[in-house]
Amino acid sequence: MKFYLAWIVANAVAEAIGLGTTFVIGLRLAPTLDRLSGVASTLVAGALAIALGTLLEGVVVGVAQEFVLRSSLPRLRRGSWIAATAFGAGLAWVLGMIPSTIVALTSSGSAPEPATEPPMAMKIVLAAGLGLIAGPILGIAQWTVLRAYVGRAGRWLWANALAWVVGMPLVFLGMDVVPWNGHPSVLMLSIYGICATTGLVVGAIHGCVLMQLLNRREVAGDRQRDRSRAPLRLTT
Repeated sequence: MKFYLAWIVANAVAEAIGLGTTFVIGLRLAPTLDRLSGVASTLVAGALAIALGTLLEGVVVGVAQEFVLRSSLPRLRRGSWIAATAFGAGLAWVLGMIPSTIVALTSSGSAPEPATEPPMAMKIVLAAGLGLIAGPILGIAQWTVLRAYVGRAGRWLWANALAWVVGMPLVFLGMDVVPWNGHPSVLMLSIYGICATTGLVVGAIHGCVLMQLLNRREVAGDRQRDRSRAPLRLTT
């Protein structure tokens, strides 16, 4: 239980710092990007989002998770989980930015049309679908590390899918209630709070599966030690 609680807190803090700061920096740079024209603005915005998502969310979450994970896996090579998390985050951000970038590029130069907000139910469904895809992508590089230490490590991919099916709608719903026209400090606190809540929920879901994988490893290790200590029996 101590590991589980530490994992949840680590994910909440890391997502607040990593994902929250990614959003805040993007918000601050938006006016500058708006001054760029056409294709340049779209490509720079996409590249910036991917870089921030990789360096901030990927690295910060990787550091926090590895710190907790090493308490149960002391043989875990330092930095391996961080590198895997950053790689997975970068890949997820690349794939996540492709649709919006293509839409922006194909619509550049045409007369702007008034934006229409999709219904909330559709937003939730689309966000859940995005989480279902992005979750395993985020965890696939971590899986290559984890499988060297635990059995049935493939469950980690399903755990991430389930976690982000819940977590991604929280991000979308949260951004809908952010006071965008409010005081800057309130705006920033809202963004960080939403990302922290998302990290807490995501960490609680895939942390439960991770704890089971680690406990199964410990039980298997205990059985192996018991067999090695059993007296030798000679049969005739």
